[in-house]
Amino acid sequence: MSVSGVGSSSGNSSNNNSSSAATKSLTSNYNTFLTLLTTQLKTQSPLSPMDVNSFTQQLVQYSAVEQQIQTNSNLKSMMDTMTSSAALQLVNYVGKTVTAYSDTTKMESGKANWTVNASAKTTGAKVTITDDKGGVVYQGTVDLKAGNNAFSWDGKGTNGADYASSTDAFTISVNGTDDTGKAVTIATEISGKVQSVDTSSQQPYIKVNGRLLPLSALTEVGA
Repeated sequence: MSVSGVGSSSGNSSNNNSSSAATKSLTSNYNTFLTLLTTQLKTQSPLSPMDVNSFTQQLVQYSAVEQQIQTNSNLKSMMDTMTSSAALQLVNYVGKTVTAYSDTTKMESGKANWTVNASAKTTGAKVTITDDKGGVVYQGTVDLKAGNNAFSWDGKGTNGADYASSTDAFTISVNGTDDTGKAVTIATEISGKVQSVDTSSQQPYIKVNGRLLPLSALTEVGA
């Protein structure tokens, strides 16, 4: 389901298809059972009618199947209502500035910006930036303090090319060690305005800087 530029309207299609198939199968079994029961009533011998207990059990089964079909229908309606309600609430994210875990972003005003979070101070951490085809466009080093560090790339590639006006998505990788030589845990975040919300899959996604990110990646929501 898409809202304000939000994904397609095929939300939860796989779940709906599975539910629809299950309901059709149940309905088919229900109709078959009904046919067998009425045929049995029509063809029974007046001198030897169906046993009362057996007939009662079949009626109970008949009722149980009917209730199950109704329950499935009610559950599907509830799920559809909840999905629509969740999508409407997610619209509130559109236009807000957010921060989310991601190593990929696009150039904005000639720069690609990341927040690099290091678990410890590291000197000369290796920075590698690749384009959306996986080709390395930049390599360098950076000193990081423990905690959040702003990192901005001006689009100048180590191969001499200028990517400042590129529409590609660029992915950053940062690796470093502390004073004892132990690898430092490093995470990257991006910030930007939410352009749209996509609820076409089981997990909702937001589009930030042209990239779809799971809602679970959000770390901060601003104005």
